[in-house]
Amino acid sequence: MSNESCEMALQQLQELLRLTETEMRRISRRRFCGSELYVEALAKVLGGRGRRGPACIMILFSDRAHGAARGRVFHLVEHELVERSDQVVIDLASAYGSGMALTEAGEDVVAVNWNELSATIEDFQKQFPEAVRRFVSGPIRNFVTCRIAGERQGVVSAFNYPGNCSTYDATVLRGLSVLISSLVTLSGELWETEQAFIYTIEALARACEAAEEDTGNHIKRVNRYAGALAANMGVPDQLVDTISYSAQMHDVGKIKIPSAILLKKGPLDHDEMELIRQHPAFGEQILGDSQRLQVAREIAIAHHENWDGSGYPSGLKGESIPLPGRIVKLADVYDALRSNRSYKPGYTHAETMRIFHEGDERIKPRSHFDPAVLETFFRIERIFDAIYESLHG
Repeated sequence: MSNESCEMALQQLQELLRLTETEMRRISRRRFCGSELYVEALAKVLGGRGRRGPACIMILFSDRAHGAARGRVFHLVEHELVERSDQVVIDLASAYGSGMALTEAGEDVVAVNWNELSATIEDFQKQFPEAVRRFVSGPIRNFVTCRIAGERQGVVSAFNYPGNCSTYDATVLRGLSVLISSLVTLSGELWETEQAFIYTIEALARACEAAEEDTGNHIKRVNRYAGALAANMGVPDQLVDTISYSAQMHDVGKIKIPSAILLKKGPLDHDEMELIRQHPAFGEQILGDSQRLQVAREIAIAHHENWDGSGYPSGLKGESIPLPGRIVKLADVYDALRSNRSYKPGYTHAETMRIFHEGDERIKPRSHFDPAVLETFFRIERIFDAIYESLHG
C-alpha cells in the first residue's frame, strides 16, 4: 500500500475519533436507535472527495431469537447522501451466516481480496448470498469484515475498496465498529433514562387528576395537539418531541389550588379568580430551574399569555411569549371548548371552529393567539378533531 493510501486511511481513522467525541457530546433523543446514530461516520469511511474508501458498507445486527442477522447496505451518493438498501436478512445457519458467527467469536477484523481465496472473481461471488450481492454495485472484489461488540452484537462489512483492501483499511473499519457499538450502547442507556424521565413527568401531570374532571385525557390530548401544531409549523424535530411530552405540564400549578375552587359550579368570585390566575406562577415554581424542564417551565408560565399582551400572569406580548407557550395556549383553549366542565357543556368541533374564526365574549382569536400558530391550526383542524374523538371519554 502506498504512503498516500496509508495517510488517507490514517486520516479516516482520525476523523472517526474526532467524530466519536463530537457524537458523544451531542447525542440526542432523536438518535436513540437505527442508522441515524452513525450515518455521518459511514459517510466518512465510504470516502469521496479524494479519500480512500469502500464502495459500500453493510451493517447487520444479530437477531438470535429468529436465527438471523438483519441490516442494510449503505452507499455514498454525490459525496454526501447515504443511501440505504432494503433490509438484508441473513440466515445464521447458512454458510455465510456461520462465517459471520465465527467472525464474532474469533478475530475482531478480517480483510480478504478475491485472489486470496478464489481462482477467478466469478468464483469469489459464490461466497456471498444473493441478498448481499444484490446491493453491491458490480462484482465483489474484496471486503473487510469486523464484528460489532457490546450488548447489541453485529457485523460491519465493507466491500470493494479500490485496488486491494489492506490492514490499514481493516484498522479504519475496526474504528467504525467501535464507534457504532459505543453509540448504540450509549443511546440505549440514554433511551432508558429518557423513558424514566418522561414517566416522572407523566406522574406529576397525573397528580392533577384528583383535582379536576377528565384531566387524564385532557393532558394526553393537549400533548397530541401541541405536537401536531409544532410539527406542522416546521419546528425542529427534537423540540417537537419535547413539546409533545412537556405540554401536559401546563396546568401543574393547579396542584396548589383548592379543589373546591377548581370544581366550583358557579362563577368564581374576585379572590378565587385571582388565585386561579396564579397557577402559571405556581407551575413555574414547582418545575424549578432544571435545564431538562425548561420547555415545560416555559409552557407552564406562558400558556395564558395573549399575543396582544392582555394575558396573565406577566402580560407578555408577541414573540416575547415563548413559542412552546404560544402553541400550548391554542391547544389548551381548543380542548377546553370541546370538553364538558362543571360550568359548561362541551362544544362540537364545528362550534369550536366558529369561535376560533369569529371569537366570543372571552376569546378573541386574532388578538389572543400567535398568528402563525392560528394559521397552522386552521390548516390541520381535522387532526385536532380526530385526536379529541380518539381520546374522549
